Amino acid sequence: MRLPPVGQLPNLKYLRIEGATAITKIGPEFVGCGVGNLGPTEAVAFPKLEGLVIEYMPNWEEWSFVEEEEEEEAEAAAASKKNGEALSPMSWLLPCLEKLQLFYCPKLRALPRQLGQQTTSLKELLIKRASCLKTVEDLRFLSGDLSVYGCEDLEIVSNLPQVRELYVGGCPNLRRVEELGSLEQLWLHEDMQQISSLWAPGLQEQRHQLHGDELEVNEWLRSS
Repeated sequence: MRLPPVGQLPNLKYLRIEGATAITKIGPEFVGCGVGNLGPTEAVAFPKLEGLVIEYMPNWEEWSFVEEEEEEEAEAAAASKKNGEALSPMSWLLPCLEKLQLFYCPKLRALPRQLGQQTTSLKELLIKRASCLKTVEDLRFLSGDLSVYGCEDLEIVSNLPQVRELYVGGCPNLRRVEELGSLEQLWLHEDMQQISSLWAPGLQEQRHQLHGDELEVNEWLRSS
């Protein structure tokens, strides 16, 4: 079973996907266009989408926007650009997305790499009960809040240079949180007090070195 190609709906602003229990993979068919080999005209997937909620997806394991070979071509193109070579046109994914929420997706293993490469307007990311997710990293455009709760296998939060507020709870294996150069406030659930001692001092030191003031650390009180 696959989701329809709603990425090509030109005026779609808000999308909620809920309770699609038969879905195990969300792939390029959801976007409706690939990233590589598009020719001179760039395709835009979800051109006006501002909010995306995906919740109660108990069997969803994989999320990608492009086929593996297209992703490899995109990486090669990026490397060529670094080397001063011409870069072929690429599509833009979710250029207006501001808020992404993932709730109760216990088998989801990873976020798509393109979230960090092309979602230039992303301000808020909330991930709740994604037990198999191991990393949240390389989201260079995420510029507001990151909230993660009930992600038991989460080990790394890294390279989020514009995030200003981080909320963490129910992540007992989170041993690395680093490269959050703009972080102003850290909110920790009471169950994070011990494990956060591995990385909270580093965040505080980073804040002082980069900005000359203190990182604000607060208790995150959750009702559920």
